[in-house]
Amino acid sequence: MFGHLGVAPELTAVYELLVTGGSRTTDEIGVAPDLLAQMRQLGIVRHLPGDVWQAVAPDLAVEALIAAREEQNRRARADVGPLMELYLRNRDEEQADNAFVETVTGVGAVRELWHTLLGGARDEVCVLDQPPYVTPLGEHVALEDETRQRDVQWRVVYDRSAVDIPGRVTEIIELVAAGERARVTPTLPFKLAVIDTHAAVLPVANGQGDNAVVDKVLLIRPSALLDVLRSTFELYWDKGIPFSPGGIYAAAADVDPNLLGLLAAGLTDESIARQLGLAPRTVQRRVRQLMDRCGAQTRFQAGVQAMRRGWL
Repeated sequence: MFGHLGVAPELTAVYELLVTGGSRTTDEIGVAPDLLAQMRQLGIVRHLPGDVWQAVAPDLAVEALIAAREEQNRRARADVGPLMELYLRNRDEEQADNAFVETVTGVGAVRELWHTLLGGARDEVCVLDQPPYVTPLGEHVALEDETRQRDVQWRVVYDRSAVDIPGRVTEIIELVAAGERARVTPTLPFKLAVIDTHAAVLPVANGQGDNAVVDKVLLIRPSALLDVLRSTFELYWDKGIPFSPGGIYAAAADVDPNLLGLLAAGLTDESIARQLGLAPRTVQRRVRQLMDRCGAQTRFQAGVQAMRRGWL
């Protein structure tokens, strides 16, 4: 019951025994007295005259545990200051002069940093998404789901090159269905992830094209640079076209939402054909029909018109 609040299983078992079975003496409970003393210190049981132990009402017990956990968090944050001073003091001189930017090198170290940052996310993760990736594509859904269980929100702007990867559209649809807010844009200046207001990672790719690998990132802590990067994300978020294939298009029931989402992302007819398993000629015909229907002269105009009409 209280496992997610850091209470040991044996203490939870005793609490549930007192809730379901009523008050009992130490002998009747049958556990070491020090365990009962721990529970009393946590505020989830009372010690009554006659060596009787009684469970505190569950709603009050939960609030007591939450308050204790929040106090521990407050103390942990207070301890970070001195530790950061020691950490920065032991870094080389060049890094010490730029304490708000840290370089993390190596695929393993970069992946570990990403998992650590996501594990500490509390409110929102904002991403400018484009290849290459440090985490295998198949793990993206699991990583987002894990943070979403803590009510962390995701906003992602996808570069056209990201959507063009085989199988990526299916993955994005799954993420959007789970709660991700996604938009697409023809081009992005760089990869970026901003976690809450306390950190951002700016990946540095090694190599070109399909051979590019992310083996280095810049970790940016609270600073003017972090503020600029977050503003950059908001700029591209505002410019992006909402990606919501699979939704309800009451105003255009005969419009294929997947085709519309890929068209809005700026994919070529050949790329759309691969994603949807259609012949290129079929895609060309459908795109032409959509453009005629919107009165658009270009594919981009068709995407904009579709958004204005509420089809996206």
